[in-house]
Amino acid sequence: MLKLHGALLSPFVRKVRVVLAEKQVPYELVPANPFEKPPAFLTLSPLGRIPALEDEGGRSLADSSVIAEYVEERFPEPPLFPRDPYERARTRWFDEYADGGMGPSLTGKVFFQRVISAKLMKNAPDERIVAGGLAEVPTYFAYLERELGNEEFLVAGRFTLADISVMSQLVNLAHAEVTVDATVYPALARWYARVTERPTVAPLIAQDRGFLAKISG
Repeated sequence: MLKLHGALLSPFVRKVRVVLAEKQVPYELVPANPFEKPPAFLTLSPLGRIPALEDEGGRSLADSSVIAEYVEERFPEPPLFPRDPYERARTRWFDEYADGGMGPSLTGKVFFQRVISAKLMKNAPDERIVAGGLAEVPTYFAYLERELGNEEFLVAGRFTLADISVMSQLVNLAHAEVTVDATVYPALARWYARVTERPTVAPLIAQDRGFLAKISG
């Protein structure tokens, strides 16, 4: 069985978990604290980031996007990347937009301060950092609203890694009490409701909420 090393609240770990769930691939989630990097974990993930994946033979891969592509190639059904080269590249683009843009700009500022720092570490959130992240939200939301238009999904008219990656960052924002205003971003709000209701996604969000309730109590 595959072993996925990571933490519940990580958007990058959630991304891989949804990919595995969509393909009905069994795996073991091995808890890994992203703030503690013992030598054994650094062997799996040289940059010390979660998630890391171990296959049945003990071989390891790091980085959520690399892992997602590995899973796609090893377990091709149902496909989470379109066949068309352009649409396939667009899927990778939204994955990068989420991980490289939304991650550090939004999740890394707002979610980290309001949830990780305040609830997990019991430190007062840095409101200056939160305000900086919140100021960037409209730019990201407006772009996604335009890209969605009247479409149900971001790429190729169906659920792909693009939707998974973007959704996962927005879930973390929602945990930090930042939601999509349907009066301003109606397409994005409909899309978010659609993808988070999927049977591969909703249970993971419920797990998150259970954990957050426990640490907030």
